[in-house]
This record gives sequence, structure tokens and C-alpha cells, in this order.
Amino acid sequence: MSTPPDATRAGPVEGYGGFTLGGMQLALPMAALREVVPCGPLIDLPCPAACVIGGIDLRGVLVPVVDLRRLLGREAPPCAAPCVVLMVDDGRILGLLAEGVSGVFPGIEGTLHRVQVDDPTAAVFAGSIQRNDDRSLVNVLEPRALARLPQVPMVDDPEPARQQRVADSTEVVIDDQFVPVMLFRCGRVPLAIDAMSVHATVSDPKIRPSVLARGDCLGVIDYAGSHIPVLDLITFFGLGPCTGQAGAQAFVVRFDTGLLAFLVDEVVDVVRILPDRVMKVPAYALPQPRLFAGALPTTALPEGRVERDGVAVSQYLLIDGPALRQCAELVSLASISTASSSADVRSFVPGVQQATGQRAMVTYALGGETATPLEQVKEILPYVPELAIFELRGALLGLLAHRGRSIPVMCLSRLLGLAPPEVCSAVSVLVVEADEVLTGFAVPSLRTIEPADWEPGLPRMGLHQHDELTQALQTRQLVQVGSSETRRMLRMLDLERIARALQAQAA
Repeated sequence: MSTPPDATRAGPVEGYGGFTLGGMQLALPMAALREVVPCGPLIDLPCPAACVIGGIDLRGVLVPVVDLRRLLGREAPPCAAPCVVLMVDDGRILGLLAEGVSGVFPGIEGTLHRVQVDDPTAAVFAGSIQRNDDRSLVNVLEPRALARLPQVPMVDDPEPARQQRVADSTEVVIDDQFVPVMLFRCGRVPLAIDAMSVHATVSDPKIRPSVLARGDCLGVIDYAGSHIPVLDLITFFGLGPCTGQAGAQAFVVRFDTGLLAFLVDEVVDVVRILPDRVMKVPAYALPQPRLFAGALPTTALPEGRVERDGVAVSQYLLIDGPALRQCAELVSLASISTASSSADVRSFVPGVQQATGQRAMVTYALGGETATPLEQVKEILPYVPELAIFELRGALLGLLAHRGRSIPVMCLSRLLGLAPPEVCSAVSVLVVEADEVLTGFAVPSLRTIEPADWEPGLPRMGLHQHDELTQALQTRQLVQVGSSETRRMLRMLDLERIARALQAQAA
């Protein structure tokens, strides 16, 4: 491999779409980039190339997917949240495995430091370029070399009209370069977002109940082995009524703290537009103007995007992807993207308190709705029937091994003298840490996370005569949560106090 003495300079700046894989910072020229889609279950292909790990179903077309790590002879452990970058070359499509996308960027001063190689495999590396935003060096891939890899199949582009090619990509300048945007619809409202802000799209997302469900957050969905919060996009922006839990699609955005999904009715298309065609929208016309970059007139889009389901469309409101990813409320919520076995909720506490100025409460069913300060709950774990191994230990159900620690799990219903709940998927374990000792409390079902409006206390009425555990369980502390329509007064349990009382009683 050799590097020519002078870098290739084209004067104008070419656009690139960045993504990551195995620690590598990679990029494709925008003229060769179609879209980024989630990597669902791979379909086996009769292909001898070891780098082809299978195929994905792209709207009824089987597209081969290449793992560049295998092509380069590197280790290829499973990706935490894999996606597929679709590359188009000469009317044919190939998928490239990725761990995530890193946005669209122009190279500084149009400079691409090229390499010269004879090996067809090494030729996939076109050279390096420096990003103009963070000044980092990125490895640029050569689409034509990828298309010529031995024994690697490609499929004919089933939707050639979607690939708006630039005749000579070296002539794409910053001010006029085409930018990919994803068009979608929420109810009657047409919306768009820059496509490189979208980590993946999800068809027919199954929304699961969650303690996170409050306000615009509808619950969580399963994505890449994690439970990630899902928001109703239209209500979050204040542009319409809730889409509900039957949304046909969702798209996933990667924040610095984790992943979030946004529920929409329909992803219409991914198209390429010129940034100078974006119209300004008066700030007073939008509930959250700071999260919008303007609007795209349909005259700037391909034909067929003027009417959707009988709704005439003159413009698509363009969401500002970077501003969305910096929204404090969303950054906090994204931090709770969790492994499917547990949910660490402590990082959510500052976000709720910052947004409301009040303490956050987790509420759950327990002989009526009950609340506990969210700051006390270290983690929320799913209940498994195998946990209950003790039959003669009263409220103590058994021991749970988690993160290298043994956690006693108490039935909170039995502690309060209530009938134990029916064992089902709704039962959860609230893990509390008191004096460096972990205790789990099984509760029948979680409800919501809401800020506390008021925390009154009632007279003790002689409770001082009882032991500490009884006093903790028969608390007279109340908390008011909810908005004007759903405001309610609940009993509040101090689980840390109960855990300490249990420890003292055992001692």
C-alpha cells in the first residue's frame, strides 16, 4: 500500500455519510448512500463469501449484508444495536453492517487523501478524510471496489427512482450538496428529519407497559436486546392528539446517553434535498420552534409526495436532528435504554427534577396505588417464578443473583398484610440500597413515574409504640401526583427505611 505524495483536491466539498463498526470510523460518499435500516433477523444466503453474513428483507427484496470486519480478517463479535447501511452502485444494492451512524459531513476543503492498492479486498479503502465538525479522521470506502468484491452478490435496485444521483459527486459543494431526509406522517401532519439523525426504523413496534410511561412516553419497545423508551412524536411536539399505541412504525434516534424511539403513523420515503430549499417557519406557528429547522416545500421533493391518504401536502415540517438530540428531557429519558433483563432508573431522576423542579415518584399497584421516591430505586428487575425458593420465611421470597451480588427479595404485599399478587409478567422487583446492602421488593405491577406536587404527612396516632418496621410499613406520609385531570393523593412508602428496619430486625 502506498500513498501518493499529494492529496486529491477537488476544490468543492463532497458530502459523506458516516457510520461505525468495530472501532472503525467509516464513511460512504453521499451519492452512493441510499438509507440506513435496522438489522433484523438475517436470512441465510447460498453465498461462498465469508464476509456475507446473510440478507435482510428490504420491502420484499432480499439484500445481501457484508460484515467488513470479516472481510478484513478481524474478530466480529455481535453488535449491541446493529443496523445496515444500504449502498447503491450502478443500479445495484449492497448492505453494510454498522453499529451506528455518525452523521452527514463535508470533508475539509474537499481533501481526500487517497491510497493506491492492487489487491481487490484492500481497494475498498479509498483513503482518509478529515471531518469538518470534530476534525477527526474518517476512513472513506470505495463503492465501486465494494461492488466488485469476489463472490459477493448484489441485487438490482427495486426502486431506482429513489436514488437521486449526483452526476459528479466531486462537484457537490457545501452550500448546494444534497442531504438525505426521511419523510413521515403523524396523523395529518407531514414531518421530515435528516436521515443521518435516524439510527434505524422499526415496523409495527410492540409497545410494552413500563414504569417510564408518563406524558408523551407510552412505554418501551424491544430493540436490539434492549428495552428503549418510545414517545408519541406528535404529542411531544404539541402538534396534535396522541397517535396511540397502534402506530404502524417508529424510528430510533441515538443520543449520547442511549436510544429513544418515536412513534409515527407512516414512514413515507427517504429522499435527497438541497438545504437551500428549506423554508423558514415563523416561531409563533410552532409549539417548540427550537426543535425545527424549517419546512420543505413539496416542490423540492420527488413527485408523488404531494398527497398521502387523501391529505393534501404542501410542505413537510423539518425537525432539527441535532437540536432534538440535545433536548435535556430526551437526553435524560434516553439514558434509560436498558438491557432487557433490568432497568436502571437513577439516571432518569435528574431529568424529571430538572423538568419539573419536584421529586419524581414511581407508582405501583399495592392494595391501591402507592408511591415511592424514584431516587430510592436503584434498579427495576423482572420477577421470575424460580426466584421464590423459600416457602416458610414469611415475606422473604428468595434470593436473586444480579451483577455479582445476592439480593434478598421481599413480597411487599405480604409485608403489609395483603394477599400476595398472582405471579405474572406484570410483577417487578424494585431494588433499594440501604447502608450498602441491596434489598428487592416485589410489587404486583408498575404504573407511572410522575413528579410530586405535594407531600403532606398525617399525625402518627401512637405509632411510636410500635417497632421500627411496623412504623415504616404503617406510614402516614402521603404524596400528591398527576396533572389537573389525573391528580390524586397516594400513600408513600419509604422503601429505604423499610430495608433498614428489616436489617435491624434480623440483627
